[in-house]
Amino acid sequence: MRGLSSVMESDGTYRRHVDRDRERGADMARGEEGAFTELYRDYRTRLYQYALSLVRDREAAEDAVQDAFLGWVRQVAAGKPPRQAAPYLYASVRNRCLDRLELLAAPAGDEERIGLRHALNRLLLALPEEQREVVVLRTWHDLEFAAIAALQGTPVNTAIARYHYALAKLKKELEAHE
Repeated sequence: MRGLSSVMESDGTYRRHVDRDRERGADMARGEEGAFTELYRDYRTRLYQYALSLVRDREAAEDAVQDAFLGWVRQVAAGKPPRQAAPYLYASVRNRCLDRLELLAAPAGDEERIGLRHALNRLLLALPEEQREVVVLRTWHDLEFAAIAALQGTPVNTAIARYHYALAKLKKELEAHE
């Protein structure tokens, strides 16, 4: 029995689409302006309809789609283009819509706390992987620096330095967010 991906690839349609998205990411990384325009043209309407089905608010749906494309551009600019556009963009739109719905459903006074939590999560994800790992292990899992250093295969002082650099970056970004 053939799986869905086999069926989708039997006529080459799915494979061509994935390859085209990958090429666009590479073209964008090289600074070719038309690549983003093509990507946007191919996905904007479907992403907007998807977002609208989730949030039922035109402005919020437009914001979610724009944020998703902005995220794509940032990934490409950072030298980490997503492998496939569709899964990345749809997941990004979905997450932004769910964030919006969570804010709308929050009791009075919780909006600020929820917004701060989402900002912190985004900032954590923007940290270099080694720094993010130290912060998460130390803060949420209460591991000692010696244990973190052993996990990362670094000296204890390196783990401590990564932690302090990460906290300084988070503090600076959170102050700018306020």
